[in-house]
Order: sequence, then C-alpha cells, then structure tokens
Amino acid sequence: MIIVDIGSGDKYQPSDGRLSGNLVAAGIDARAVTKVVFTHAHHDHVWGTLAPDGSLRFPNATYYVGAAEWDFWMDPDFLTSMPNELHEFARGAQRDLTAISNRVIMLKPGDDIVTGLRVLDTAGHTPGHISLEMAGGDGLLICADAATNEIASFLHPKARFGYDTIPELAIRNRARFIERAAFDRTKLLGYHWTYPGVGFAERKGTGYRYVPV
Repeated sequence: MIIVDIGSGDKYQPSDGRLSGNLVAAGIDARAVTKVVFTHAHHDHVWGTLAPDGSLRFPNATYYVGAAEWDFWMDPDFLTSMPNELHEFARGAQRDLTAISNRVIMLKPGDDIVTGLRVLDTAGHTPGHISLEMAGGDGLLICADAATNEIASFLHPKARFGYDTIPELAIRNRARFIERAAFDRTKLLGYHWTYPGVGFAERKGTGYRYVPV
C-alpha cells in the first residue's frame, strides 16, 4: 500500500487535514500503508507526517524522499543561507523529515520505488522535486507540482511561477515533462488542478492545453 504525499494535516489551512478520515471512509487502515513517497517537502505535501499526538500518521511505512530534496531542507545552515520567506517551510520540513530519519530511503531520478513506479527528475519547483511514472494499463504520470496550474502551466510552460525555488530549472523540466506527456498521450495526475485533476496534454500553438478526462 503506497501513498504519494500526505498533505499538511491540521498545520496549514482550515480546509486541510482530511486525509485520515478519507482513508477510513475508503476502508484503508493507516497501519496498512507500507510506503510513503514524498515528491517534495513543501508544507502541503509533508506536514501531515505527524498525527496531533506527535506520532507518525503511518507508523508502519518506509518513507521515500529525493536525496537532493533531503539535502536541501536538512541543511543545518538553511536559516542563515536562504531567504526569510522559506524559513517557515524549512522548519516544518526539518521537523517532519527528522521524524522519519530512521526509516527513510533516498531516491534519485531513474530509481524504481517498486516495479512499475519510477522516479522522474522534475527539479526546480524545489531543488529535489520528483514526479513519478506508473506503469500498467495506459500508464500515468504523477506530476505533483511540476506543473501547478492546468491552464497557465500548459499554455505557458516557460513562464515563471512564484513558488519555484529554481525558476529556470523548473521551466526546463516542466516544458520537457508536458512535451513528453503530449507526445506519448500519457494520462497525467496534477495535485493543484481542478478536481479530479486527471487528464491529458495536447499541443496548442506554442504551448499546450490540458484536457481533463
């Protein structure tokens, strides 16, 4: 049982924190989750690591994190070397990554988490941001935050996005990712796209357009 990213729990916005309840409603016991994969360590992806009582929300899981992502957030000099705007992000990331430090596996692009679930390099949104390629059926590309908006990111994949830590790298990887998805006609899953966030990329002029399923 694999979960890719786990939201922010009750630590960010009032509408957050519904993952555990939704798993229960779906008949999934948190103790049955064996692997948790973090695409990156922003608050809305990892701050749900700890339950309100401070225990791990998924106590039996092994955790998978990009090595470059881990090194970026866990840098002991982060608060003196990076802008103030990132300090709250870093404190949360360091809290949650520290909590899983004895059960983490570091990833690099090209690694298989399990057979049929492969790590893709989409760094730029954060220095170690990864996306995932899932085999089986018609396939699926889990975009995470490589393309954050189903309109702007597709029509203008080379435009800057304010939350990208390394904008030029993010632009290159976003354009490459969307181009591949359009060429291969592979289904995409995007976290911040209008529900259900699943669709395809099609070429449109100098950019692309997102076509929901």
